[in-house]
Amino acid sequence: MEEKYYKCYNADALLGFNPVDRIRDHIKRTDSIIKYLIELQKDVAPDYVEALVKRLLSLINDYKIDTNSFNLKAIAKELSYLKQGDLLTDLIIRYIAKELGLPEKSKIKSESAEFTNLSRAKASEGFSYYRVKAFTDILGKKDGIKLYSKILSLIVKDMNNSMKINENDIIKARGERSVKRWCKVGAGDFCFKIFDDNKILYRFDKCVTHEALKSFNDPDVAYIASCFIGDIEEYNVSDFIHLRRTQTLHHGDFCDELYWDSRVHNNPEQPSLEYARKIGKT
Repeated sequence: MEEKYYKCYNADALLGFNPVDRIRDHIKRTDSIIKYLIELQKDVAPDYVEALVKRLLSLINDYKIDTNSFNLKAIAKELSYLKQGDLLTDLIIRYIAKELGLPEKSKIKSESAEFTNLSRAKASEGFSYYRVKAFTDILGKKDGIKLYSKILSLIVKDMNNSMKINENDIIKARGERSVKRWCKVGAGDFCFKIFDDNKILYRFDKCVTHEALKSFNDPDVAYIASCFIGDIEEYNVSDFIHLRRTQTLHHGDFCDELYWDSRVHNNPEQPSLEYARKIGKT
């Protein structure tokens, strides 16, 4: 049973990507949230949009960038609510641009550029946090999280419908690819225990997602905004490789993630937190 520790966290690791693609992704996800909110609880939608706009305005302050240089044409047909030039659309563009560190008053160029690992996480995970926070602002934490969870389930179902599964993939091979990617981008400090080719346990002692959100001192909303998507029932429906966690860094001193191939293992028992705490330390 192989186990190994990787100390790979690097906030300053440089990642190359097109900022326009990232902004479009967040506009599409926000649009989906609003679309399903209207379907589930139409009367709440105007208050939600107002709360999110209020949050973003307070965060952006006087930061300005040429939002006209950003074009929604490529994804316009995929959007139901957000449009070019709308206040919320412009605020999303400005928030992501500011957190990525794009020069103020510059044009947003659709080309690959380098950004630090932490700035990428603060832009993406930070905005996800504020999307959920707007629900709790208007409904309170319990009801806000409950409604967002229903919406997220519908979004994951949509994702599952478009997911392409490689049935020849196995846990060990997928894990090797993940480790390579995590170390390259400085994602975190972690270790793993390989039980067999079809079951593996990871322990994350440090993670860029948690690092980007911990200053909010709001672990419940931070968890729902970031890691919760992997814990809802719908996440494991379409793929034969399943994930289960006992805790994340938002609420504990480490995150434990068990992955297994459901074609080989039938709902295996989750190793205890004490077991997870000891791996990689021998």
